[in-house]
Amino acid sequence: MLKLVTAKPSLPAEPPASHANLEETAKKERQRIEQFLKDKGMKYGSYPRFTVAVKGQKVTIKFQIPSSCEVAQLIANLVSHLGLKVEERGGGSDVLLRAWNSSVAWQLTLNSLEKRKETGVNEGHSVYSNGDEGDLCILIFHSLISSDKAEIEFIKQGSLNPKELDALVSVLELAGARFARSSTLVKKPREGSPRMPAQKSIASLEAMGVRIYGLDAPHQNNSYCEISWDNIAGYEQQKREIEDTILLALNSPQVYDDIARGTRRKFESNRPRAVLFEGPPGTGKTSCARVIANQVGVPLLYVPLEIVMSKYYGESERLLGQVFSLADQLPDGAIIFLDEVDSFATARDGEIHETTRRILSVLLRQIDGFEQDKKVVVIAATNRKQDLDPALISRFDSMIVFGLPDEQNRLEIAAQYAKHLTESELAELARVTDEMSGRDIRDACQQAERSWASKIIRGEATTDKEQPSLPPLDEYMKSAMNRSKALLGVAEQINQIPNSPMKKPPLDM
Repeated sequence: MLKLVTAKPSLPAEPPASHANLEETAKKERQRIEQFLKDKGMKYGSYPRFTVAVKGQKVTIKFQIPSSCEVAQLIANLVSHLGLKVEERGGGSDVLLRAWNSSVAWQLTLNSLEKRKETGVNEGHSVYSNGDEGDLCILIFHSLISSDKAEIEFIKQGSLNPKELDALVSVLELAGARFARSSTLVKKPREGSPRMPAQKSIASLEAMGVRIYGLDAPHQNNSYCEISWDNIAGYEQQKREIEDTILLALNSPQVYDDIARGTRRKFESNRPRAVLFEGPPGTGKTSCARVIANQVGVPLLYVPLEIVMSKYYGESERLLGQVFSLADQLPDGAIIFLDEVDSFATARDGEIHETTRRILSVLLRQIDGFEQDKKVVVIAATNRKQDLDPALISRFDSMIVFGLPDEQNRLEIAAQYAKHLTESELAELARVTDEMSGRDIRDACQQAERSWASKIIRGEATTDKEQPSLPPLDEYMKSAMNRSKALLGVAEQINQIPNSPMKKPPLDM
């Protein structure tokens, strides 16, 4: 139960900081909190970033409350941990709550209470009074004139006792448990709830022809997750870049924001708005985008070129703008994936078609116009970076290159599709697949399986009744060499064409 007192804020008179041990106390307090978090199995990044500082003669622990966490739930958690237990009025816990409210901010403080028995008129009833000045005070503050999140601050003269430390860690755990709650609290949306506009936006996107992946995809912590990094062999450096640039920034934005606040004179989020995947066809660019959407827990909007292009004047840029507008309405944001972005974002010169020019202009404005606190990220993929407009290239926060796999990566890719081969056989297969993409290696392995299956059906291959007959290395080698010859023939034909397409022709609308 909250004992509510309304008052005007007053500035407590703090004595000068003449104590020499407060800095050491704050340092030890941080170490205690970090150790307690570690003992509870909470990894760094799974809870809001907190600061421990000295304010006057007191030590403060402060962190921002994520927008997905309700302040009322935090207050209930704190009161249940720190409040004075009572038996009257159905039980519960009591604290002293003091509130301030104005047109620019609201503020709450929670203080402990002391209970004593009164005689006479109030005999048998509990009477409360403020605790000591050195007791823990919890301050919750939210500005109404800025975009900053609400903050919660633990203030105490000295160290937290075990009960107070447990309460602090409990609210840190609660504030960082967004994904755990969203996976268990799946309810039918009510009329007027935030999920109703989301469903309408998704329906509108699907009606336009946008392919949406990851709506019902499990989060990365679930063991039954089907789309993960395990589906993409090799490319460890690219996976690490994606995790550092996109995944961790979307899963733990407060860590990145805290660093930006500490390094920049004027706060500006360092989280990505647009990322470019560059590389030849078949190197895993689209697959990586699907993994990102699945691991972050937001839908991936795959925008095919044909749904944007229209023969009617002004319709193409309107359709592209509508995709961005609908994605922006999704409560958890989205990842917009633009494949073959070079098809409609070529460099602006005399040859570019007017429709392409207008589409590019819309794309540039949309990327620049994203609010940093929203989880909407553009991922564009191309195998012709040299054709892209320089202004668009400058908008990408990060560019990740997917080159053709080296021998070690080719071995790992081959192991995905021919796990029955020995290590030495896989190494030999990797050597003959030089200059082939991951998709080419997969297709070669699939062709070897089909060829071997046809031989079994025709009785041309030996079979074992106890276990299925699997393609030998020779079958894979033959298929890989045939694939390599076909790719080489295509490359030679392209080279023989005069004015080979170092630059794509403009789109004719």
